[in-house]
Amino acid sequence: MFRGIYKGNLPPIDPSTIHQNIPNDDSHYYKEDWDKYFESSRELKVPDTDNTFKIYESNIQITKDAFLLVFIHGGGYTSLSWSLVTDLLNKLNHKNSGREIPFRVLCYDSRAHGLTKTSNDNDFSITTLVDDCCSLVNYYLKTLYQDGDNGSNDGDSSSPSSSISNLKVVLIGHSMGGAVAVKAACSNKIENLTGLVVLDVVEGTAMSALSSMRSVLAKRPKSFESVSDAIKWSISSNTIHNLQSARVSVPSQIVYNEKDKRYHWITPLENSEPFWNDWFTGLSKEFLSNRATKLLILAGTDRLDKELTIAQMQGRFQLVVLQACGHVIQEDNPNSTANSLLEYLSRQKL
Repeated sequence: MFRGIYKGNLPPIDPSTIHQNIPNDDSHYYKEDWDKYFESSRELKVPDTDNTFKIYESNIQITKDAFLLVFIHGGGYTSLSWSLVTDLLNKLNHKNSGREIPFRVLCYDSRAHGLTKTSNDNDFSITTLVDDCCSLVNYYLKTLYQDGDNGSNDGDSSSPSSSISNLKVVLIGHSMGGAVAVKAACSNKIENLTGLVVLDVVEGTAMSALSSMRSVLAKRPKSFESVSDAIKWSISSNTIHNLQSARVSVPSQIVYNEKDKRYHWITPLENSEPFWNDWFTGLSKEFLSNRATKLLILAGTDRLDKELTIAQMQGRFQLVVLQACGHVIQEDNPNSTANSLLEYLSRQKL
């Protein structure tokens, strides 16, 4: 959704000047399946709700004494935008023989995205998105405790947290998902929260660019003749800079319509417009006030607003700037993203 959120006032870029080697042969634009990158995919229904979330997992043998990395995608994307990062996290971690960091991965499709089904798929309010995140993560921790016969607080059954896994939660969110991660962390509703990572969303810059988002969405194709056409568009339009990632992430964002025999976007992003301001209002202050160890990953220092610039100079959070990538950092530069996350985790205490 927010491919152009930080570029709304700039003249359009000719994709041909960026992608010099875009394949013309449609055979390059094929779909790749999720199981090349994740160990498990399933539906998880949150008790006492009508919400069933599509989740993807890695390192499912780990149920305690480790980190739980919770990945939250941006608006219009799905869990599969984290596919390459998840795969590289494991591969790079395994190379650190004797110094491997124990972690489990949970990615989920937000409501109205991917294969998640909820009681109201038109509710994009930040309050609802945060509630979804908190209830899902806490229930997930509870199921791991039940499945793994482990707990926290040294077996003290009188503690509210004694019936959940002792995995240390790190929220990792991109764009809209970054806003959800920050506000979920500040809600103090997530058990065992220890870390907060935000990718390419800053309050000041985001708020100033919202006025251009309607035109960005209006220029996006409404449908595609085939899956390969959608993948090709994502590359030629400069939405994603990485063909390998587009092959797995883009197909999860569209669905076939029997009436017109075309593929349409699953998420009605136009319906989310009334909620955009609330997503980002107060984000910088909430990010800085949170007690979790914080990492901000950006695609350029021009993303920083005044409040975060001052705070970064004061050492109040870690900043990583990745060059040569667009807004969807984790797809465009998954290797550097994974390395940054592993370095961040290496400094945390279990």
